[in-house]
Amino acid sequence: MSILDKDNEDVEYLGWEDEDDFVTVRAGGFRIVRALVALVILVAIGWFLYIGVRSWFSSQLDPDGEPGAAVTVNIPSGATTGDIAELLEANGVVPNSTFFRYFAEWTGEGNFQAGEYFLNENSSAEEAIATLNIGPIPPEFDRFGVPEGLWVSEMLPQIAEQLPSVTVGELQAVLNSGQLEPRYRPAGVTSWEGLLFPAFYQIEDDATPVEVLAKMNNEFARVTAALGYGAAETTHNLSAYEVIIIASMIEAEARTEEDRAKISRVIYNRLQQGWALGIDATCVYSTGQRGIELTVDVLDDFENPYACRKNTKLPPTPIAAPGKASLDAALNPADGDWLWYVLKDADGNHLFTDDAEEFEIQKQKSKDEGLF
Repeated sequence: MSILDKDNEDVEYLGWEDEDDFVTVRAGGFRIVRALVALVILVAIGWFLYIGVRSWFSSQLDPDGEPGAAVTVNIPSGATTGDIAELLEANGVVPNSTFFRYFAEWTGEGNFQAGEYFLNENSSAEEAIATLNIGPIPPEFDRFGVPEGLWVSEMLPQIAEQLPSVTVGELQAVLNSGQLEPRYRPAGVTSWEGLLFPAFYQIEDDATPVEVLAKMNNEFARVTAALGYGAAETTHNLSAYEVIIIASMIEAEARTEEDRAKISRVIYNRLQQGWALGIDATCVYSTGQRGIELTVDVLDDFENPYACRKNTKLPPTPIAAPGKASLDAALNPADGDWLWYVLKDADGNHLFTDDAEEFEIQKQKSKDEGLF
């Protein structure tokens, strides 16, 4: 009985000994502690999850360990950033192409040049981008040169001698195959004479015969277009191909720069008057032998379309590879009434005249001096 209410007989009292009838009431502070512990646990779990996810994301852009072995990656022309990313992942350069693409776009990168690159396996996105920004590996080059005035039969061996990657047979096969289309060559003509531009070229050291000849063919098209060969028919009433034939004759005859346009004028004057051109180089070309003795039979063979003494038309094809100067002279002949020219000194200068007697006098003089 409670000592406080011991005088109240109507109240039922519990004794201190009846402990099972009591409920323990904990202080409110304990609930706060328990909530804080739970919060700390949740924060810790979240933190570890964040660290784990962040570490995984980071590893997709910067994998663990040092960059590995160098690999060659060839980026084709027109490749997008996504295409490049897939190439890098496929070659083990970066671990994740999607992450690389997003990272490149986010950092404003991606305008990479086509070409061959040396990149390291296990690279970070930044390392791969830095290498790509430097640009592709410069290809190794060979050089070859073709002088003006050669025939195709002389040109191909010179090219093959300078370039180990090609042979004369392979080069000729390309010319015969129709893989390349020469500019200004008429339908039905198969000769490549005079249509491969003579110059020095730089080309990759493993270039194929097609690539070698395409370079020369393209350069010829570029040079002739720049000189205005597209308007040849309008300016000279001759096709561009016929003007190229004239250019080849100038190349075979001229020995000084000053004489090219004058020789061009003599050819045009003779064509206009219906005269035989009288250029021995065409006869030499028809024999296929440099330095051949030009006998009467060779010079006056009327059945030979390249014969120079009786035919009054241009030969059917060019007779040599004209350079830029001769191509220009053929399109822009000098002004003059000349109908003859003859070598007059050892420096290669010619006498130009419209007087047959003056021509014959100089011709004899030049012979006496051993000029020809």
